[in-house]
Amino acid sequence: MMKNIFLQIGATRDGQNPYCEVAQRQGYFTVLIEMGDFIDYQSLCIALPFDMILPVNHPENPVEVMQAYMSAGLLQQPQVVLAGFEAYNQSAGCVRAMGSHSPEHNRFIPLDKYAQRMALKKACAACLQPEFRFFSSVASIKSARDVLAYPCVIKPVDGGGGLGIWLVKSPEDLDTAVDQLATTMNYGGRSFSGFIVESYLQGEEYSLQGVVCNGQPWALTCCQKVIEITEHNDGNISFYESGHVAVSASQLPDSFINLMWRCCETFDYRQGAFHIDFIVLQGGPYFLEMGFRLSGMGVVNLVRETTGLNWAEIAFNIEQGKSFESLADLQHSHAVGQLRLRQEACLSAAELWVRQHQRGSVLPPIHFLQLNVTSESSLYADLSRHAGILGTLRLTAPDQQEILTVFHNIMARERTSANWGLSCAE
Repeated sequence: MMKNIFLQIGATRDGQNPYCEVAQRQGYFTVLIEMGDFIDYQSLCIALPFDMILPVNHPENPVEVMQAYMSAGLLQQPQVVLAGFEAYNQSAGCVRAMGSHSPEHNRFIPLDKYAQRMALKKACAACLQPEFRFFSSVASIKSARDVLAYPCVIKPVDGGGGLGIWLVKSPEDLDTAVDQLATTMNYGGRSFSGFIVESYLQGEEYSLQGVVCNGQPWALTCCQKVIEITEHNDGNISFYESGHVAVSASQLPDSFINLMWRCCETFDYRQGAFHIDFIVLQGGPYFLEMGFRLSGMGVVNLVRETTGLNWAEIAFNIEQGKSFESLADLQHSHAVGQLRLRQEACLSAAELWVRQHQRGSVLPPIHFLQLNVTSESSLYADLSRHAGILGTLRLTAPDQQEILTVFHNIMARERTSANWGLSCAE
């Protein structure tokens, strides 16, 4: 008799496979569906642990996913379907719904960034978020250049990993940013489905990690981010998430918890993992977006090191329909941070800091190859956002601010050596 099947749509971009580990430990037959080009590329760097790997041209298309699944002779419906990467989260939701007979949580289709903003604006006017406008094309953004408020941020509604996000300070800057965006393809070489232009808020950026079961959300950790603002030779300014410093959710402000409840209720998200990104200004959180999935970039490890909890296992069990009653009391004990290093000057500064203080460690990266591809390549987005990491500084301290200070000091070496912008929140 065939084992229960776990279907993951999309490979993780950080090279970790926490869902697959949990599924195999629980006796599942594991199947990965991903673009053939990306399977070939990632297989050069790491061994993909799945029992079966199926290449498709468009993992974001649930019909194509199910055709590949059935053509492989897998006639049994998958018991658990999850996305390994943000770009394929809606596809995973549709595949769950296609194979669902009863559980209501299997019918949830993740909302894109614009749909989230509108739903929250309509349901809860008191919930803070940046002022925003929707545009269906880059040409329509350009036509509105003289009526937009500056500085502003342009972001695709269905991107991921910071792809296609630009900070624009003036109408002239908008022209060059839009020209760049017009040649930027989404993951898989497809087009973006639309864009948000929002007011730029400069504050402290956070991400809250949690799970929700039967409509009851539980916060596990909250990370404060280190965001690089990168000024390119053409004058365009983009963002990159370099660091996360996590603490357990035991002492979060009420405003953070209230935002979590509002999001889950407004979006009717009742089952699964999530993270919520927001900026804090004058003590209040401004909603940016909600991800209906595990975070990438190694944040799963931060959750485990901070709380002792396996975020992937909790989420996987919830997707199986197992009940999740409560968390063990999360005591605030320490903060754990990681900083992804992309410049030799920062790597050297981090290694020197570790030697001088006899604390922390610089972990070697997974060596994702840097290939030369055109902007039309299906791999272009991945290579521009997820390759090129030289190492990761990991640091534990009693206080979150202590780690942030170290991280910002190390990033200052990058600004000196490469004339990059200040690290700050989006």
